[in-house]
Order: sequence, then C-alpha cells, then structure tokens
Amino acid sequence: MAKPFKVKKGELVARLGGQERQVLAFVCDELTDLLADPVPPPEIPGWAQELGLSGVGDSRPTPDDPVVARLLPDAYDDPEQASEFRRLTEAGLRATKLAHVALVREQLERDPIVITDDARAWLAFLADARLMLGTRLEVTEDDELVPTDDPEHNLYLYLGYLQQSLVEELMGG
Repeated sequence: MAKPFKVKKGELVARLGGQERQVLAFVCDELTDLLADPVPPPEIPGWAQELGLSGVGDSRPTPDDPVVARLLPDAYDDPEQASEFRRLTEAGLRATKLAHVALVREQLERDPIVITDDARAWLAFLADARLMLGTRLEVTEDDELVPTDDPEHNLYLYLGYLQQSLVEELMGG
C-alpha cells in the first residue's frame, strides 16, 4: 500500500484518491460546523489584537457540546478562571482551527495536493478530526483500535493512519 504522504522532488505531496478526498471534505465540513461560533464575539479593540487577545467582553462558558468542549477545552479547573481565559482566547483559537480546516478543504480540490508549506495545518486538522470522532465514539486509552463494522470507528483509524504517515514523512520517511 502506498503511503498517503510522500516527499517527491522536494515537495510534500498528499496522494489521496477521490473517495478519500470526499471523506476528508465531509470531515472538514463537520469540523467547520462545530467550530462556527454560535455567539459572535464583541469587536476586539486594537490594543487587545496587538497582544493576541481575541475576546474582551462577556464571559464565555464551556461549550455544551462535548466535542466542541474537547476541541476548545477549559484551561483551568476553576470555572471563573476558565471562563476568563476562554473569553480572552476562544475566538482566536476557533479562527485558527477554522483556517486550518479551510486550507485543507481547499487543497483537497487540487491535483496534485502539494502541502509542503502547510503540513502543520494538516497535522492540526487531523488531530482535531480525530478528537471530534474520538469524543463521539468515546474512545479511551484502553480501547482496542482494530477495524470494525462501524464506519465512524474505521474513519477514526484511517485519520490516525494519515496522521502517522504525515508525521513519519516529516521526520524523514
């Protein structure tokens, strides 16, 4: 079986078939829907943007959806501190994750898919996609990760295979 990521002539290329591209596009769409902010953040003052702070205003509770809560986890156990940190950083984190997903989604339409400059975005996308599915499937460290009849479980395994292939290629193959 050919590895899905390969360096060819100095370029890192994703070698994905039509069905693989369709599945990954679907995963991109799922992540985009999950990461879309249900409450638009207030306008960010210039000084806050310069400091990398993405939210100055209302508090931000932990998301109700367990998948979104896993993608955008609390930074503190204390609810008040977690809300404050979320208020300052969540919009920026959502934007970064959405940018990675959008980049991958756009590159899935290319032939060939050259990701030399975008490998980090692909790694982040694959990690988020696995978090999304792993949370839905309630995967734990004790689970035996073998193919099953469940398509979502097999997709989780496939995303792990893609992630491993990309990391191995980045580390020199």
